Amino acid sequence: MSENLMRTVSSLFLVVVVTFLGYWLVLDERKHSKAIAYTQRGDVLSELKRYDEAIEHYRQAINIKSNYVEAYNNLANALGKKGKIKESIAYYNEAIRFKSDYAEAYNNLGIALSGLGQFEEAIEQYQKALEINPDLFQAHNSLAILLARQGDFSGAIEHYQQAITFYPGFAKAHNNLGSALAGQGRFEEAMVHFKKALSIDPNYIDARKNLELARSLLR
Repeated sequence: MSENLMRTVSSLFLVVVVTFLGYWLVLDERKHSKAIAYTQRGDVLSELKRYDEAIEHYRQAINIKSNYVEAYNNLANALGKKGKIKESIAYYNEAIRFKSDYAEAYNNLGIALSGLGQFEEAIEQYQKALEINPDLFQAHNSLAILLARQGDFSGAIEHYQQAITFYPGFAKAHNNLGSALAGQGRFEEAMVHFKKALSIDPNYIDARKNLELARSLLR
């Protein structure tokens, strides 16, 4: 084969490869766009509490793009709302398998495990979420709840404080921090956070009850 012919064949081969890759990228982009559309529709349906329909849309997104982590995570959320906790855990794990630094999925997995009473495993997932994203205030609050449950009030207080540092308007975290402080006998400090929770949400019944209890214990 002559040198010129070899160059021509090589050039044609490269043209075929480039054309194929271009077609594949366009096709993949279309698949990604469709997967996003199904996931967004699922999100709207979830907001409307139409979880069965949302689940179907998330499954469609995954069928189109099998490594679409947001669809796995949101599918798991919807399954959890339907009470299918064990099934939701499988999908959170799939999301994490495709994206090992997916902090939100670790946090949601922690919530699901906690719902099954698997508290040590849940703590581990919250800690992983916070290693990836230290300002994930929901994970700080959830981790603190489990630490307080174990009697680790110092650890709980630290994470409640982190939660309200990143989200000062987090009424539940203020109430929970107050409860943890009260558990250490620090009633005056606790009252500050019960009052803060009530200033954020005046209808927060638990915070009001906790404030009244703390006042009574100071008398």
